[in-house]
Amino acid sequence: MKKLILVVMALLLVGLPLLASASEQHPTKDEVKAFVEKAVSYAKANGKEQALKEFMNTQGEFFRGELYIFAYDFDGNVISHGAKPALVGKNLLRLKDAKGLSVIEELRNIAKGGQGWLRYYWDNPVAKKVMPKMGYVVKMDDSWWLGSGMYEEE
Repeated sequence: MKKLILVVMALLLVGLPLLASASEQHPTKDEVKAFVEKAVSYAKANGKEQALKEFMNTQGEFFRGELYIFAYDFDGNVISHGAKPALVGKNLLRLKDAKGLSVIEELRNIAKGGQGWLRYYWDNPVAKKVMPKMGYVVKMDDSWWLGSGMYEEE
C-alpha cells in the first residue's frame, strides 16, 4: 500500500508541471481560425450589437486569456475588444507596432479581401509584454470585420 501511495504521489509530482506547461502554451493557427469562425457564426446568429457585447465579456466563450476577439469598422475604429474594452471608440488605423507596421490598416486591408493572416508585434495582455503575433481576420460585411490572434515566442 505504501508503494502504491508513493507511486501515485510521484506521478502527481511529475504530471502537475506537465499540465501547467500545457496550459501556458499559445494556441495554434488552427485554434485561432476556429475561434474566429465561432465568433463569425455567433455574430451571424445573434446580430452585430449582441456579438460586440459578448466579445467583451471576460466570462464568456470569446475570452480565453491571450485568445480574445477584436472588432473594427473599416475606418479603423475599435468597436469591440476582448482584452482592452477601453479602446472601444478609438481610431487605431495609423497605430504602428514595435517594428513600424501600421497593424490595423494592414489587418483592415486583409479583411477587405475576405479573410487572412498578418504577422505583427503586439502587447500580450497575459505576458504583459510586446510579442510577435499572428492575427487572423474575417470581413463580416462592408461595415466591419473581426479577428483574433496567437502570440509567438521570439
